[in-house]
Amino acid sequence: MSNTSAAPGAKSPITPPSPGTPTETLVRNALDDIVVVVGGAAALHQLNDDVVWSVMKRLDRIRVRLLRDLKGLAPRNEEELNGPKPPRVHPAVDEFLARNRAGMGE
Repeated sequence: MSNTSAAPGAKSPITPPSPGTPTETLVRNALDDIVVVVGGAAALHQLNDDVVWSVMKRLDRIRVRLLRDLKGLAPRNEEELNGPKPPRVHPAVDEFLARNRAGMGE
């Protein structure tokens, strides 16, 4: 008989949540894809860890806000309503935002 308990002090593996709605699953899959792209770019271009952590924290705030909106839950706090603005934006980001807001390319 083997003991399957974790060693003392070891972290238990993350258990995936039960499946949500098809929309929630779609959003979570899209966020996974986005983070993999960002992570790949960060590794390829050897971005500073502080930059990567900052981007991931921002993406996490977006994830929480989006999933709360999908579930009809109220924002958790005022920062969630007005999130901080980045100090500067790359022209490629401006172009993406304009195309996304105009619904271009669908």
